[in-house]
Amino acid sequence: MGQRARQSGCMSRELPPELGNAFTVRRARGLGVSSGRLQAKRLAKPFHGARAQRSLSELERLALLFSVLPMHAFACGPTAAFLHRMPLPLALEWQAIERPTIGVALPSNRVRRAGVAGRALKVGRDDLCEKAGLPATSPARTWVDLATSVSLPRFVAVTDHLISRRRPVVSLERLEQAHSRAGRGSGARARAQALSLCSPGSESPRESELRTILVLAGLPMPETNVEIYHRGRFIARVDMLYRSERVVVEYDGEHHVTPGQWSRDQMRRAELESLGYRVTVVTARDFDDPSIVIARIRRHLAN
Repeated sequence: MGQRARQSGCMSRELPPELGNAFTVRRARGLGVSSGRLQAKRLAKPFHGARAQRSLSELERLALLFSVLPMHAFACGPTAAFLHRMPLPLALEWQAIERPTIGVALPSNRVRRAGVAGRALKVGRDDLCEKAGLPATSPARTWVDLATSVSLPRFVAVTDHLISRRRPVVSLERLEQAHSRAGRGSGARARAQALSLCSPGSESPRESELRTILVLAGLPMPETNVEIYHRGRFIARVDMLYRSERVVVEYDGEHHVTPGQWSRDQMRRAELESLGYRVTVVTARDFDDPSIVIARIRRHLAN
């Protein structure tokens, strides 16, 4: 047998197939894998006491972490929000995976581990659940904890996502109860504002953020995702509507740049304008300086 074959046979013996792609050092040692093999450069070391043979998905990475954490640990904050698929900003979503936020119930001491943000939290019986097979704070409790981690417009977007009319995760009443139980500590003001600004009709995070920015600037609260008819004929379903002023506000995401979608958008806008509606289109670039679009909509409402 050649040297390469001998090495391959040795590797096969030292990494039993039952280990799979990701595994703990403790389990590998229990199956007879040597300490030297566990230090091989080809093995990734996502967390202390854990190894992976190939790249991991986000959920696989979190599952591997929990395999080396205490049994009473749970995902919280941004990491729980990621598991519940709340619309986080990209930077916070990256942090939720690359430096997971892990909680334990008081009076236990927080987890102290490289690559982990540990928290010791006061939690009630209804504050914990299982999501994607992992322990995590409940949607309502995660919402409470997230209030200090994101801007108010994005927090309203998270709130809208949770109470969405199309796919509700939790009721508005449940969020109000969670807000009341959390008291007047950190994040209370943001939670109260989000509850007053949220809308179950919103259908995208950017729509929610835009609506919040407009209201915080002193403009009236628009209706969201309204169907417009003329003499019984359906004309369009618009993102935001100031009905009495006949002003329509539309947020165009990236999918609107395709030729087919662009053509349909132009047709519906022309139809709306022919019926006396003034249409303002907002894109991602408008969020760089919201004052411009705020002034534009304010002029429309004043005329």
